[in-house]
Amino acid sequence: MLAGGDVVIADGGLPDDTFNLVCRARFTEDTASKRVADVIRATTSTGRPFSWWVAPTSTPANLGDVLLEHGLSISETEEAMVADLDEVPPLPPPEALTVVTVETAEQLSDYASLMAQNWAPPSPTVVEFYDKAATAIFDHDCASRFVVGYVGKQPVTGAEVHFNSGVAGLYGIVTLQAHRRKRFGTAATLAALDLARAAGAARAVLQASSDGAPVYEKIGFTTLGTYTEYGM
Repeated sequence: MLAGGDVVIADGGLPDDTFNLVCRARFTEDTASKRVADVIRATTSTGRPFSWWVAPTSTPANLGDVLLEHGLSISETEEAMVADLDEVPPLPPPEALTVVTVETAEQLSDYASLMAQNWAPPSPTVVEFYDKAATAIFDHDCASRFVVGYVGKQPVTGAEVHFNSGVAGLYGIVTLQAHRRKRFGTAATLAALDLARAAGAARAVLQASSDGAPVYEKIGFTTLGTYTEYGM
């Protein structure tokens, strides 16, 4: 979509900025304003909404200010957290919960349904995304894995983990509102990290809300900085 090699634009092809985003900007102070304008022009031309994630490693240091100058606005801020996997405890899940690794289309659909319920009303775009991505997700070489936790036959919690260069990125940790504060989300998180260890990852990273950060601190994560999401 955009030449240069100094930024990543992920276009999920759906009308939802959850799946269309800009990240990993590596601009210089001299080029930042022009490159931001280039990105805005390229993403706007798709007719789909995008979000721009600014991480602790994004450059230049004042990138957020540049985005604001170009008309973007802050929509969310989360903590960037990291943990060494050999320091994360292998705690068993609560007795009421059964956590499985997603291996079937039905289990993936259960995870998608959980994620969709983060929106009110539940987002059909989220379900559509995972349905379209199912073939790639179940490919043997896919670097992403998913877990779902069930109470009886009801899916109540889940998480996804992505592997790259010995690091596991933990995302999409979700628990239904009625089943929170029961350690279910922690159990899903730890199950996903077990998959990361098995895949050879030594470290895990995640983004946490201010409410979620203390939960991750209890299992060994520490805060390195912040991620800021800008609406485009």
